[in-house]
Amino acid sequence: MAYNLWAKNKELTLKVYIHTFGCQMNEYDSERMAGVLELAGHEMVFSEAEADAIIINTCSVRNLAEEKAYSYAGRFVVDKKVIMAGCLAETKKEELIKKFPTLHAVIGTYNFANIGKIITARKGKVLSGTAEEGYSTDVKRPGGVSGYIAIMQGCDNFCSYCIVPYARGRERSRSVKSIIAELNKMASDGFSEAILLGQNVNSYKDPETGINFSGLLKEAAKTDGIERIRFMTPHPKDISRQLVETVASVDKVCNHIHLPVQAGSDNILKAMNRKYTRQEYLEKLAMIREIIPGVCVTTDVMVGFPGESQSDFDDTVSLLEKAQFDSAYMFKYSPRTGTASYKMNDDVNKEEKARRINYVLELQKHISENINSAEIGRETTALGITTADRYKGEIEATLESGKKVFCPGDKNLIGKVFKVKLTGLKGMSFSGETVK
Repeated sequence: MAYNLWAKNKELTLKVYIHTFGCQMNEYDSERMAGVLELAGHEMVFSEAEADAIIINTCSVRNLAEEKAYSYAGRFVVDKKVIMAGCLAETKKEELIKKFPTLHAVIGTYNFANIGKIITARKGKVLSGTAEEGYSTDVKRPGGVSGYIAIMQGCDNFCSYCIVPYARGRERSRSVKSIIAELNKMASDGFSEAILLGQNVNSYKDPETGINFSGLLKEAAKTDGIERIRFMTPHPKDISRQLVETVASVDKVCNHIHLPVQAGSDNILKAMNRKYTRQEYLEKLAMIREIIPGVCVTTDVMVGFPGESQSDFDDTVSLLEKAQFDSAYMFKYSPRTGTASYKMNDDVNKEEKARRINYVLELQKHISENINSAEIGRETTALGITTADRYKGEIEATLESGKKVFCPGDKNLIGKVFKVKLTGLKGMSFSGETVK
């Protein structure tokens, strides 16, 4: 990810390239840093070759993400001013400095607001502090229709496999006032859709007024110019009837809930410290579908967790068959240093993990295909996102479910919500036609 923004003071300018690994929150953090850097007078560029300084915004959720960050840093750390930022930088500050002695700085997840000072500091290897900082509305998002906005940081759940509470700290909510100000800025910048981010959005609570997440959604929906609101991710143990009823009743909030289950076995859910049972999860799912007919529900699934027997895996398979999710993100367990599960015996071998992930991927593919096939012929609404490079004369749009639809149209539909009839399938996406 990179940005091309003109600096205000050329004499003090550094040309900066930001490379982002990881999740939507990491992308948003890169956009925050780009905003801070522009205000400090720096120029954001599109490539490493142009850059005086490279910021590597890192992820530590899985080993592969760490390995990619190490490999990328190794390409530039000798010849460029390189700053390691983000989750990996928060959890492994000293290790990074030992591995790359010529790093200019290592800054964790609490200190993005200070990037403008750190990047020009003469003293290298500046470690991030733990002081909280406010949010600026000067977030520099790449152009487009849909944009991220963090409503909170951190997590208090401490799932046994998860590094987030250690990488991002305990839960900290922004004020409604601050979030609405940023939403208004997004709308003035031409964005039509806002995606509210948090490790556990159901725990949101305005530190100034006490407004909860349902209240925030209602306030956010009043923002002129923002036509759609999405959010991720709620925790199943905390999802409430009030929140579901808000999703159902507020037109701008999309009828899509991403509800990570992770496993279908009570034994594994307990070992994961998920704080709900299989039955409790299914009851929450039934409540969602009762209150929001036709809702799209997606999930996360992990296989091969320590101690996962064939019977435990079978329970996950049966839950997928019963739940009938629209889609699922699926992963093989990998140990993360610093988490509770790292001390557990990783006793499911690689071959068996591969067999299990392939089985559930194929199962979910068939479930998703059946659900999508049943939608053909339905009329609904879509938000125009961009012109479709693969299909001449068509645009790419998204349904409330987040699924893509390709239909005839031009750039006048981009950023607009319009009616569409689903006429067929294009892989896991739809073909459609506009309805007058």
